[in-house]
Amino acid sequence: MQNMDMTKDQSQMDWRDWAKSMILLGMGIYLTVLIVTGHLTNYINLRFAWLAYLAAGIFFLLGAVSLHQLLGSPSDEPPETHHHSHITWRMLAVAAFPLLLAVLIPSRPLGVEAVNGGISLNPVGVSSAAAFSRSPLDRNILDWLREFDRLPTAAALNGQPVDVIGFVYRQPNFADDEFMVARFTLSCCVADAYPIGLPVRFEHAQDFTTGAWVRVQGKLKASDFGADFAPVVQASHIETAAEPDQPYLYP
Repeated sequence: MQNMDMTKDQSQMDWRDWAKSMILLGMGIYLTVLIVTGHLTNYINLRFAWLAYLAAGIFFLLGAVSLHQLLGSPSDEPPETHHHSHITWRMLAVAAFPLLLAVLIPSRPLGVEAVNGGISLNPVGVSSAAAFSRSPLDRNILDWLREFDRLPTAAALNGQPVDVIGFVYRQPNFADDEFMVARFTLSCCVADAYPIGLPVRFEHAQDFTTGAWVRVQGKLKASDFGADFAPVVQASHIETAAEPDQPYLYP
């Protein structure tokens, strides 16, 4: 009777060990898929991509070692000599939950739905001289906000041409001809994602739905925008645009 109980316990332990191996290999496979498909940048800054490569390798190594231990154990080994796992089903469920979510929820970059608390007109990160050396038409939203922060008055850039891509963001107090063209910055990963944007005025602003990606062309003019006095893009042309391959801006 005692042998039967020990065999039953050993069987349960083996299933837990098999599940552990599958979870480890599954994490390695998932990270590899993100890397191969280019979806890794939906979650982390490109300069930290090497960490995902390292993590994928570690998961594969741990999974392979776990499988080797399982497949290499003689089936006729006396029960009392088996390694007794301290892993519980609850622990395995906790470990498997992030992998399950990752598989069930499609990988996509942050958009307007992720904006919580409004869009900032402040630049993120340390200002770079390289950004200011770019011609106005080559500047992105982050470059412009850094330029605004560098200059003494909002009117200093009046008349400067703007050509930027971002998604449409609106607040309830915006006028019908107003919105913000926005992007998320990403310093490390989506946990520190930060929404920034440029104020825009355009006669036909209502033609573009909130969240849609657009290309905005026009000239800057300092004026009131909500509670701020800021450089506002007086748009001369706006068109729908495809979401960029790299939707985030990196400080």
